[in-house]
Amino acid sequence: MNTFQALAVSILAVLPGASYTFAYERLAGAYGVSLADRLIRFLAASAIFHAFLIGPELQLYRVWIDSGRLGRGEVNAWQLEGVAVVYVVLPTLVGSLVGYGRKKRWRWVRVLTGSSPEPRAWDHVWTQPERTSVVRLKLKSGPWLAGFFGNVEGAPQSYAAGYPEAADLFLSLQVQVDRDTGEFITDDNGSFQPVEGRSSLLIRWEEVEYADIVEV
Repeated sequence: MNTFQALAVSILAVLPGASYTFAYERLAGAYGVSLADRLIRFLAASAIFHAFLIGPELQLYRVWIDSGRLGRGEVNAWQLEGVAVVYVVLPTLVGSLVGYGRKKRWRWVRVLTGSSPEPRAWDHVWTQPERTSVVRLKLKSGPWLAGFFGNVEGAPQSYAAGYPEAADLFLSLQVQVDRDTGEFITDDNGSFQPVEGRSSLLIRWEEVEYADIVEV
């Protein structure tokens, strides 16, 4: 086997794992993004896919390659196209499904991802599914601030930066608190009051001394 053929075989062997991993990380987050970590993921995922598909792969090898039909041009181009598409699309669909299931905390997904795949408590807190919270923050400089994290009608989507990026937090709607004591300022019904102008809040976590998270 010459160098080009060896390279082609290596790429084909790892491609299912790469497609799966990229699709998973697109939805669940790129935890462990170093080259060494990704290479291990590629190889492990590819090994699993090949283990499940070894029968069809062997049959295709016998019918197309070992028989010489592919070399003689006897294989229909659309058949080849279909196999190539399935080879890439199937792992991508599985990766997307597992990534979506990870975000939604589906129990069966833990068999594949582990019970605690997030590398930091920070990532665990902000990836809880369908969660809306009021986050109260005491800054190192002294004052208290607060805002909604989650889906709030009429406000932009909240966001928390994931690993390995620097931790920062975007709260979709800022609410009123006493800047000295942190006590919430509410109306007569006990409801939180938005800051005038319905402003949002962007905070770098390195500026925060203490955080209080109240689920609503």
